[in-house]
Amino acid sequence: MNRVLNTTQKRMIGAVVAITAFIVVIIGLWLQFRIVPDAEGFLPPTSTSHPTSGEVTVSAPHAGDTLYAELIYMTGEIQNAPQTIIAQIRDVDDALLVTAPIMTQFGKWTIEMLRPAYIGEATIQLVSAVDPSVIHTTIPVFLGDIKNRPSGTFGSLITPPDGDQAGGDTILVQGRASGVADNKIQLVLENGDGVTILHEVIIPNPYGVDDVLWQTDLPIAGVSGSATLTVYFTSPDAPDPILSRVTLVITQVAG
Repeated sequence: MNRVLNTTQKRMIGAVVAITAFIVVIIGLWLQFRIVPDAEGFLPPTSTSHPTSGEVTVSAPHAGDTLYAELIYMTGEIQNAPQTIIAQIRDVDDALLVTAPIMTQFGKWTIEMLRPAYIGEATIQLVSAVDPSVIHTTIPVFLGDIKNRPSGTFGSLITPPDGDQAGGDTILVQGRASGVADNKIQLVLENGDGVTILHEVIIPNPYGVDDVLWQTDLPIAGVSGSATLTVYFTSPDAPDPILSRVTLVITQVAG
């Protein structure tokens, strides 16, 4: 009989201990997450930031690039993204073609996506993995057929146009390029007084075959009057270099 009573007492004590522990845990959680009024009795404001907010930038590809390679190279930077970001490609009808996660939530990132078996206008989007309706950035590109790519190295100068007037410390130079050795092009600015400025540009085209946009700020300090800007897509020392050339009028304000 005593053994039965002792067993019953032990069970009751264990139950009381368990209930007490559960109550302590509940109180601890309440103390941790409760909203405490400030000194004047007002509750703190509720955060209105979206849980999928965060700044996402893309360095490559650029809007308007024509992509021929079997892999699609993407790079950029993420700041303060609370959830994983997903890169996805959609066709002209908004059908999802391929996706790939970006495995970082802070800092620089780079991914390679296997291009889909699709040729035509497409859109690259970076979206939240939690809520795909939250689109961080959209990049329109063209997925080209490698069979239709022009052979060899080619490039063009988009801006500045021929005869343009420029001034200041730098001028914005933009163009396109594909098949460039080591992904480097050389800009040469020279005027009739013998002043020459050499400027190298690195193109984000790791597979070489893509037709990509490039841009750079070309320093023009010390150059004035009529000047010639030449963009070399092959070595300037080549027997027949591939290049684009425009004439500019540069005005420098006297300091």
